[in-house]
Amino acid sequence: MTVPTQALETAIVRRARESEYEAVGELTFRGFGHHLAGARQPDAERLNLLVNARARAAAGELLVAEDTTTGELLGTVTVLPHGSSLARQAEPREVEVRLLAVLPEARRRGLGWLLLDRASELAVAQGAERIVLDTGVDNHGSQNLYERYGYVRRPDREKPRPAPKVQLAVFTLDLASS
Repeated sequence: MTVPTQALETAIVRRARESEYEAVGELTFRGFGHHLAGARQPDAERLNLLVNARARAAAGELLVAEDTTTGELLGTVTVLPHGSSLARQAEPREVEVRLLAVLPEARRRGLGWLLLDRASELAVAQGAERIVLDTGVDNHGSQNLYERYGYVRRPDREKPRPAPKVQLAVFTLDLASS
């Protein structure tokens, strides 16, 4: 996949450092827009998942997008192997991408693409054949990014969730074709 030039010039993607876990948790919370006035707040379980970057790092690979000029963390994603305690979609020979988040003020710079690229590289290095991820059915911005990247929606893998849980759209990327 080709990363937008702007992202290459202004950011790198790397593993999060232990000293950054609290900041990554805050970044994830803000990246999902929960800090905005009037935003729907996550339940306790979801809030813990968003802010507990240490648990995400222990369960898989916790990545961050860092601004190369300022050192500010602008985005994050977690790459989870099949069988990880935090994976909810991954089947054998798949890795799961979860909690891709970019700060609202840093969007439209190619950071989400850059994070997906690094996740794909890790998945290939781990011997995965496919990446799976999910997002809210009404999160069209994320769905557009995933589809542009090459992910395909998989309604056959979508399961109903009880209210007030958000219904999920599931996407996969076959690594042999990417």
